[in-house]
Amino acid sequence: MYLLGLLLWIAVSGGLAWLAARLLTRRSSKPWLRPLLAMLLLPLIFMVPLADEIIGKFQFDRLCEEAKEVKVYATHPVGEELYTPEGKWRGSDTGDDVFRLSEIKKRIVRWDSDSSFPEIVPASIPIKKHHTKMYDEADGRLLAEWDSYSTSGGWLSQNFEVPFFVRQQCFPSLFESRKLEQTLMPFKSNQGAKQ
Repeated sequence: MYLLGLLLWIAVSGGLAWLAARLLTRRSSKPWLRPLLAMLLLPLIFMVPLADEIIGKFQFDRLCEEAKEVKVYATHPVGEELYTPEGKWRGSDTGDDVFRLSEIKKRIVRWDSDSSFPEIVPASIPIKKHHTKMYDEADGRLLAEWDSYSTSGGWLSQNFEVPFFVRQQCFPSLFESRKLEQTLMPFKSNQGAKQ
């Protein structure tokens, strides 16, 4: 379906380019000028519906670059409830029940996100800024905070599942690498050894 739409738009763009070239060269006595001008106008006309997303991609990438770090203020050391006795983070790869681990993490840290009402960033495409904080559940201390961004693309891309040129979301590298929880909840062994 996408391919058919793309081929149709190429044909329409070609027709519009030829029509524009014909109108611009109607008084010219040079027969080679019309095809040359049509070839020059074709990429321009083809890209016009995507111009907002092309510009928005640079704006989105700049915002993502600014928000690539998590601000870590404190940690909450944990023991063998989330780590193996050797200090390895528990998960499905260690054979542990992931649901049970998730419940333990919820008792230690609390996530606070404005995802219901994200801030709209002024740009050529709709970009939403999400601000997330993690708190220590025991004493209410702010452990970390970060920004992430999302977009549905330009006016043409919003009719499709994913944007054409820009990625849909960006998160800080510590969050994307799945190391955030391990950073905020470091291993504290019963013997006093550090990881």
